Order: sequence, then C-alpha cells, then structure tokens
Amino acid sequence: MKTDIREHLNRAGEFLAGAEVLLNNNLPAIALGRAYYAMFHAATAALLTRAIERSSHHALIAAFGQYIVKPGLVDKSYQAHFRDAFVARIEGDYGSFASADEKKVKVHIERARQFVQICRGLCE
Repeated sequence: MKTDIREHLNRAGEFLAGAEVLLNNNLPAIALGRAYYAMFHAATAALLTRAIERSSHHALIAAFGQYIVKPGLVDKSYQAHFRDAFVARIEGDYGSFASADEKKVKVHIERARQFVQICRGLCE
C-alpha cells in the first residue's frame, strides 16, 4: 500500500476516534466534524488507489459516487451517508445547536465507522 493511502487511512482512524472522544465529553457539534473528516480521509484513500485525486469536498464526494458507488463497489447508501455527513459538519460548525443532537451524532459516528471500514477494504 502506498504511503499516502496509508496516511489517509490512519487519519481516518484518528478522526473517528476523536469523534467518539468528543461526543463522550459532551462536544457533539465538534464530533460531527470529526466523523465527517474520518469519511473524507477514507474516501480520499479509496480514490487514490484508483489514481483519482480531488481538491474540494464537493468534488471528492462526487468522485466517490462516480468511481466507487456507480461501478457497484459499494452500496449507494454510502454515498448518501457521505453527503449527509458533509451537511451535518457544516450545520455543526456554523448552524444551530439543535443540529448536534446526541442521538443524531451517534448515528453519524456509526455511519462513519462503517464507511471507513468499507474504504479500508477497498484499499487492500
């Protein structure tokens, strides 16, 4: 496995662990962002295994759909979860406190955990 792919997968794991720590310390809005970035780095790694790089969040999410979901490598629900996590991160960073409901954040963290696992599999 190439170094940059491994580094993105390691970062994905760190961000996922950070999301859990933040949620457990009553910082759900910040945890949302960490869950999204776990997915961001995992998707980046999965795309890099196919020599695909994108420079913006929107482009990365779209490329994940085009090169990973559309060919049937993963279920299309992962694309939806990735987009939802991006929106939740924006809401958590800039929106109301209601967007950081603990139950909602737990769902995003669990989805991020599954997403990272799937992307790890794509990289092996």
